Amino acid sequence: MKNLSLYFALLFCLFFFDTYGQSRIKLEMYTGPQYGYQKLLNDPEPSLDFNGLVANHIGLGILYGIGNDWQLSLQSELTGIAFNYTGFIDFPEERVYRNFDVRGGNLWNHRLGLRKNWEKGNHAFFVQPSIGLTLQRYSEINERDSISSIQFFTYKTAVVSNASLEAGVKFYTKTKNYFSIGVRHQQGLGVLGVNQFRWMQFTPTPELQRRGSYTGLVLGYGIDFKGRSADEIASWRLGREERKRERRDAAWGDGAYVMVSGLLRFRSSTEKQQNLEFSHISGGNEFLGGYTFGALSVESGYGRLNAYTNAVIGDGALNIHTPTDYTVNVIPLRIRYHRNIGDKNRLRVGVSGATFYTLSTHGSLWYRGVTESIGPLQYSLSSSPLEQNSKGKVFFNAGVFTEVPVFNSSMLTFNLSRNFGSPEVGKVNIIGEVNGEPVNFDASGSLNGWMWEFGYKLPLNRIFR
Repeated sequence: MKNLSLYFALLFCLFFFDTYGQSRIKLEMYTGPQYGYQKLLNDPEPSLDFNGLVANHIGLGILYGIGNDWQLSLQSELTGIAFNYTGFIDFPEERVYRNFDVRGGNLWNHRLGLRKNWEKGNHAFFVQPSIGLTLQRYSEINERDSISSIQFFTYKTAVVSNASLEAGVKFYTKTKNYFSIGVRHQQGLGVLGVNQFRWMQFTPTPELQRRGSYTGLVLGYGIDFKGRSADEIASWRLGREERKRERRDAAWGDGAYVMVSGLLRFRSSTEKQQNLEFSHISGGNEFLGGYTFGALSVESGYGRLNAYTNAVIGDGALNIHTPTDYTVNVIPLRIRYHRNIGDKNRLRVGVSGATFYTLSTHGSLWYRGVTESIGPLQYSLSSSPLEQNSKGKVFFNAGVFTEVPVFNSSMLTFNLSRNFGSPEVGKVNIIGEVNGEPVNFDASGSLNGWMWEFGYKLPLNRIFR
């Protein structure tokens, strides 16, 4: 609340005490995914397999024009904290290891920066270096009271300085407001308070260290309190149709592009769990960059494919997912060939072929099964991931696709394809009993199957022309 009050007070002063203020003030609101850099100290044996996760951040900024294309920037934001680790739960009869995703808590960032803009008509590029402070609220456990045997928590605030660099592009509306997209990296210049994993009773105690550093995508909306004049709006409307044609021609031409897509992978019907009609469907996503020249496009980036491994027993009498789900990280390299249908750049169809290079496989360390039944079969099974050898393997994909325009300067992409040649992934050891008979065998999954992808493609030649 104190931070919000400070902003409103500053905004009030700029409005009412600067006679030229309304032509200089802009208010920005932004959000987007960010990856916070975190480090685990004193990793025990067995390892906690600590990994940072992508979280969100949200912020508010005030820009004040100080001449030519320069602006003074004051920003305040909350960045989320998220991470993943493998820990244990002590059941009465055994210690059970599981994989935990932790999301919660946040860091406050406050920055003062200087922004340089390069105006290009209906859009503008900007670069902004900043310095500021990062605040973290955390708790410490005091020594146990010798009389009452009560542990006391003391709440503290850690403060470190930070420096950041942000770059992006703004797209103006007819009222001079704008949408923005950019990338920011913030580097913490000190160590914040540590979080300790005390409950596991390892010696030395594992500690989670942060500096407030992160890299993130910044999606924003800016409000210009002056707006365009009536003559500027009328002039802008006169050239609207011509600008639409120019944007679409530029977007469908040669040049670089970025694309993000989500996908559904339809595995073989033999991987369909009994009594669960859609259990053979799993998801994934891709983040790609590419280049189009003529009728050909080449693209690469980063992708994630999710799946389960099936336990098949008794020639398919029992066919269930193991409780251990896994994710395979991949680097795709894809070539597309397309044809434009008609002369108005409204439909594009083509074929594609791709090679995927696997980076790693992530799955739960251990899962303790429970007793269940399917028909006459009574089973109690547990699955434990084995050492993964899927890193550095390749598999392939081929399919067809179509693209349609959206917003005149970008495209929606629909792709139907099939994976083949997959290595073994998600390898697990399955132990337990089926109808009183012991079972102990290894099973693995694959990344083969049909894929249906839906993506958004943003050509960059419309922006960087």
